[in-house]
Amino acid sequence: MYCGQFFNTALSQDYSLNVRYMAYQSYLTAPHFLYQLNGLDYSFAGKTVADIGTGVGILPYLLKDKNPSKIIGIDLDRNFLNAARYLANAENMGYINADGCNIPVKDCAFDAVFARYVFQHVNLSGIFLSEIKRIIKEGGLLVIVDIEDDMNIFYPDLPKSSKKLFGIYSEYQKLKGGDRFISKKLPAFLSSWGFKDIEIKPYALMFFKGRGESSKPEALKNAFLLLQNELELVKEDLLSRKLIGSVEFHKGLNDYFKFLNLEDNLLISKTEFLITCKK
Repeated sequence: MYCGQFFNTALSQDYSLNVRYMAYQSYLTAPHFLYQLNGLDYSFAGKTVADIGTGVGILPYLLKDKNPSKIIGIDLDRNFLNAARYLANAENMGYINADGCNIPVKDCAFDAVFARYVFQHVNLSGIFLSEIKRIIKEGGLLVIVDIEDDMNIFYPDLPKSSKKLFGIYSEYQKLKGGDRFISKKLPAFLSSWGFKDIEIKPYALMFFKGRGESSKPEALKNAFLLLQNELELVKEDLLSRKLIGSVEFHKGLNDYFKFLNLEDNLLISKTEFLITCKK
């Protein structure tokens, strides 16, 4: 099983729900991310690499075979890092418990820096981007992977209850300082901070099921489970902020599950962006 350790961690009761969710997300997205990594016109051999928002260490795990001299995973969550040290650990790996806006390393410490699904949480933060720029060597590579909910496609249309729940989740992330429509804004933001050689590659994750045939049925099930887990993590906060009621919350999830199991034609396309640039 590819990335079996991450899958087993997702099932283990020894870890918190947050860690298990992150491990499951890492397990599901690893093949896609490895495809993105292999498509980069860049050799990591002998290079120093930072992964900001490393979570449970999927990037260090995937990057180890590309022979970097050092990989440093950075995250604010100690529980994530404790799991990462178990799941992705080698002589050339290290982890730092720190905020991405205040990283305790010297200037120009890294040849390459990754920020996967981080900007959707921090938005167009000049403090965050200036810290990234500080720690990258001159001419060093910045790799960003993030979402763009404006480019999600559902056919047929989502149930109204599910659409409402997803819209509330987007507003919730905005209240927390994030933005689920961030990718299209990043190239201009990077340019305004002096980054150059900006390249933009959209990737669509597509799931199709036709009547009498099925394409990636497990992926459909996993797509629901991943979203369900993500929403369950913030459910209590959504309810306490009175953004949605308990009945509406569960109806939105249940109707989405029914939507995924329609017998008729079904198409889901979710787009994310790989953005690379140099200091």
